[in-house]
Amino acid sequence: MIQSVKVKNLSLSKDNVRKTNRETGLDSLAADIAAHGLLQNLVVTPLKRAGHFSVKAGGRRLRALQRLIEAGTLPVAHEVQVLVLDDDAVSTEASLAENFQRVPMNPADECTAFKHFIDKGADAEDVAKRFGVTTRFVEQRVRLAELAPCVFEALASGDITLGVAQAYAVTPDTERQARVFESMRNAYYGSNPDNIRRAILNGSVKATDAKARFIGRDAYLEAGGRVERDLFGSEADESWVDLDLIDDLTARKLEAAAAEIAKSQGLAFVTPVIGTSVPYDLERQLHQYHAPLRDLSEDEAVRVAALGDENDALVAQLDSELIDGSEEATAANDRIEAIERELDAIETDRSGVDPEVAAQLGTFIYIGHDGDVRVHSRLFSEQPIHGPSGTERLSDEGGGNGDDAVETGVRYSATLVDELAIQRRQILSAHLANDPTLALDLAIFLMANGVVYATSYVRSHTTLKAPEAAFPISTFRDADSPASAALDEQRQGLDMSWAGLPTLTARFDAFRMLDDQSRAAWLGYATAQTLEPTLNVNGGSRHNGFHDHLGRVLDIDVAKWWRPSAANFFGRVKKDVMLQALEDIGGPILRGRYKDAKKGELAAACASLCGGQGIVEVEIKEKAVAWLPDAMRFEAIELPDRLSSPAAFLDEDEDMSSAEGGEGDDDAADDVEDLEEAA
Repeated sequence: MIQSVKVKNLSLSKDNVRKTNRETGLDSLAADIAAHGLLQNLVVTPLKRAGHFSVKAGGRRLRALQRLIEAGTLPVAHEVQVLVLDDDAVSTEASLAENFQRVPMNPADECTAFKHFIDKGADAEDVAKRFGVTTRFVEQRVRLAELAPCVFEALASGDITLGVAQAYAVTPDTERQARVFESMRNAYYGSNPDNIRRAILNGSVKATDAKARFIGRDAYLEAGGRVERDLFGSEADESWVDLDLIDDLTARKLEAAAAEIAKSQGLAFVTPVIGTSVPYDLERQLHQYHAPLRDLSEDEAVRVAALGDENDALVAQLDSELIDGSEEATAANDRIEAIERELDAIETDRSGVDPEVAAQLGTFIYIGHDGDVRVHSRLFSEQPIHGPSGTERLSDEGGGNGDDAVETGVRYSATLVDELAIQRRQILSAHLANDPTLALDLAIFLMANGVVYATSYVRSHTTLKAPEAAFPISTFRDADSPASAALDEQRQGLDMSWAGLPTLTARFDAFRMLDDQSRAAWLGYATAQTLEPTLNVNGGSRHNGFHDHLGRVLDIDVAKWWRPSAANFFGRVKKDVMLQALEDIGGPILRGRYKDAKKGELAAACASLCGGQGIVEVEIKEKAVAWLPDAMRFEAIELPDRLSSPAAFLDEDEDMSSAEGGEGDDDAADDVEDLEEAA
């Protein structure tokens, strides 16, 4: 039964199924009711007191009505239509059905609806007031409604998310939106908003870009490609503006290379990746395969032994009998090199993949920064490959809270802190991985420090591991940066010949046979991957002065590895931070030029300037291309740790003599006190 009831005679039932988020969006709902009235009846049951009812479904609408009455928007005696149900069980079921069956409005429908009002002559501010939202929200929805038809249809059908649609809306140029959409829709990272924004805003490719080098200038021009040349720069500064053509030529050439490699090596698949590295998540979808080393045949074993004896004899002759520079010595050295080549060939043949197994394997190819095709150093399978014993012949694979932090009075968001920390971590890791000597020192130090200040004992055969540090944002890998590319190249270059053997003993013995350089490269990479993301900020969980010290020891020039852009920095900070950056670069005059610019324009200007593309004086340009936020520099000083006393590690004789008050023990005690005081 439907009847009118005064709002003041309604109360919220404890049986209302919505228990959480009751206050979410209440102001917006109240504004909507004030503008359009109550469009959906409340569901109520009568109370013992005549004329009073308990609201079973519509609690948020009731609170919005009460708020409007308290604000004086509606009269105290305001009445609303309610559906009266006498059965409590039925009314509770109605409450659940009303909340459970509600389907959120499609964002595309929202956009169309808001644009309808704008097209009818209403302005964004009036529409915002009527629906209880901000003017900016209305403007954003109208901008989305004006997306290229192919992008808007993808949003309406659910093929892309609202965040992806917003990335396309960074420009009103619908032709560019459509062009980028067609090139990104089937790409592996085509659903990443940051990649879309970069593609939308860049609009051109430099002649030095990896894809440009890969397809070649002649092929691009022959296919009808257009070039925009910088009259004040070199030929390398020219821009190729037909992005669709570049992507098409790149894809076709890379696919042809993949087909040729798959055919020549007998692989099941070779997946082309249009990028300068293979994405981490793409590898994780497959199973790594390491070809086991087969045993030497009887003939091979005899030959290896004979070559070894001959090599030893020649070395002995060079050390004792032969004169350096003589024909005999030269011939001996040439023969030693030939022996090494033959031994390498036998070793390579031992690690060959059985053709039947190869027919189940595949790999990736991608484009190197020099424009050449790179073949991934590892093999993969879509399903686990089992050996004769039924055991998988695959290596085991392993895959902070971002508190707000402050840099010299500037507060960064937690997400920005984490992303910058990841990017700086990649730079530090790339340098550490390339310096095995320092990596060895670091590894030994960390082990020794763990012994002296151990606080717990883990029952295991070994506690020495080098697991890859977890990133605070699992979806942010910094995959396209120079540092990540360097790490990937270092990983590709590691000697994997030992990894496919079936037992730990066999793998260990084979690993010990690697040369010093190969083992040192493994040490550098394994140690580097343990580094957790840190940032030079005051406060927060990302601060670590010791990492800054490592950066200084490695003499890292961050500006050569990372440049602030609108996507990774300037578009993520406040306007004051950008203006201060301009003042650091060009003084108050440069800051004054942009003081009235909108945030988006200012971010783009700062990014262009720091990328070396701004038209400014030479001195300012030099400062701009070297400018960094302090957070990305390796300049923090480590604060003393509070460490437990190492007194427990004094030997027994020292402890006994100390207890007896022996001479010289005061020095040891003083040393311990000094350590405690320093800590």
